[in-house]
Amino acid sequence: MAEIRSTLDIIMEKTRGLTMTEEEKTVMRDRELEGKTRGLVQKYLDGAIPMATFRKEWDQWGKDQEKALPILTRMCIENVEPEEENARLFELLQEVAGVDTGLLNRVLDRSREDLETKRLESRERIRKALAASGITGSAIFPNLEADPEWKETVSETRQKLRAELRSCCSVK
Repeated sequence: MAEIRSTLDIIMEKTRGLTMTEEEKTVMRDRELEGKTRGLVQKYLDGAIPMATFRKEWDQWGKDQEKALPILTRMCIENVEPEEENARLFELLQEVAGVDTGLLNRVLDRSREDLETKRLESRERIRKALAASGITGSAIFPNLEADPEWKETVSETRQKLRAELRSCCSVK
């Protein structure tokens, strides 16, 4: 009579003798560390834990802190938004990564000023386009969020800002 085998038994039989190379193990550890870092950072950004709890957990990582620091810095920079509040991100960068956030704030302020100038120009461009099609009046207020050119402008500004922040923090 034939033996009925579980899926797990079949998998174990087929993978017996397989081993991971050191390179594969390193890649797997790096992925795990990135996931662990991402999780801790996200908990802090979501307000689920205060800075004191973040520091307590971070301090327990030991030697992994050194490897996780560039990951943390990159994650913070990738989440900076020119039109939003970035205080928690900058607090992480300053308190944990030791980054001079004064410089980062200056770069962010310049980016915001540039974006505001572009916002005014875009509104005027849309007003002129509406006037050319016969739509005028004091109640006309262009909806920038529906304008594809404005969306592209914001995207370009965001990319430029993040590139400048990466160079300030020496992050790839």
